[in-house]
Amino acid sequence: MAANLVKINVASDLTFKASGGTSVWTPTSVGAGAGRISAVMDLGAAPRPRLYRWRMQTRWVATLAAGDMLRVYLITSNASATTANNDGGVAFGDAAMSVETYAINSYQFLGAVIAGVAEDKNECASGTVEILDRYIGVMCWNASATKALSGTAGDHVLTLTPVMDEIEAAA
Repeated sequence: MAANLVKINVASDLTFKASGGTSVWTPTSVGAGAGRISAVMDLGAAPRPRLYRWRMQTRWVATLAAGDMLRVYLITSNASATTANNDGGVAFGDAAMSVETYAINSYQFLGAVIAGVAEDKNECASGTVEILDRYIGVMCWNASATKALSGTAGDHVLTLTPVMDEIEAAA
């Protein structure tokens, strides 16, 4: 009996970044102990992918201490224009966040970009996430004790790559 193989198929990247992306997000120059929320991203009506690979690229303004980190959160909503339906009741919009409490209590933690050693370079982290809601946003929190994020817009990009199962016909 021939078997059907199940493989992955990836779609085009969706990006949160300052310009030229799918959704606007400008975490440039976010200070230590501060955050930034993105504008809303509409993933489209169902059916749509549910699994995404995420990758966060960032850079701090100066050499980090080992363990400095940027925490990254996912915010979901079933009606993007209604803050009552958004995780944490916050409004989507490329804006500063002064309190991480919303994120800790209400948002889905994606992961953290953590400096392994004292260094001055672009840092990346990645993982996978299941997204079931149509509307999403992201929020980052700069948990460095002393360093702000870089002021260069191109240093900060969160990429979501839709990953779908593809069933190959039996041979």
